[in-house]
Amino acid sequence: LEVVGGPRGLSNQPDYANLPTIFVWTMLSIWIINNFVRSTIGKALNALRDDELAANVMTVNTRKTKMVAFLFSAFWAGVAGGLFAHVIRYINPGTFGIRKLAEVLAMVYFGGLNSVVGSVVGAVGLNLLSEALRPLEIWKWIIIPVLLILVMIFRPSGLISFTELDLASLLKPKSFSEDG
Repeated sequence: LEVVGGPRGLSNQPDYANLPTIFVWTMLSIWIINNFVRSTIGKALNALRDDELAANVMTVNTRKTKMVAFLFSAFWAGVAGGLFAHVIRYINPGTFGIRKLAEVLAMVYFGGLNSVVGSVVGAVGLNLLSEALRPLEIWKWIIIPVLLILVMIFRPSGLISFTELDLASLLKPKSFSEDG
């Protein structure tokens, strides 16, 4: 469609996605996703992931749960794509190819499966690693996959899998006993 730039893509996007906007959306999305995972539907999704037949027997509406998961993930993919388009101020269909998909999946896998904190750590860590290895040019694209393979061999569920960060317990004052 020529309205959206056709094969040339969208360009001259307004600068809506500045750093504070990105930060607010990131914090909001982490909070909402964390609450979603801990909710009843999140637990139903975990049960469905582990064993669909058992989840169905335990009265989880598997069709509805899959649809909710698809819609929830599609919403956040749309938010991320919209913010990304405003950050780089140009977008075309090739921007979101298989390379971007592999990058996002690697971030989640590096951080840890089934862990919101792990996904965030994986995303930040992989981006920092990618920027640190930028001077190595082509070697960067060899080092990162080798690291991913090592993580898959030695930590099959990721670096921080099945671990959640509880801010309430971190902010609670520690009590020390007289005995030690």
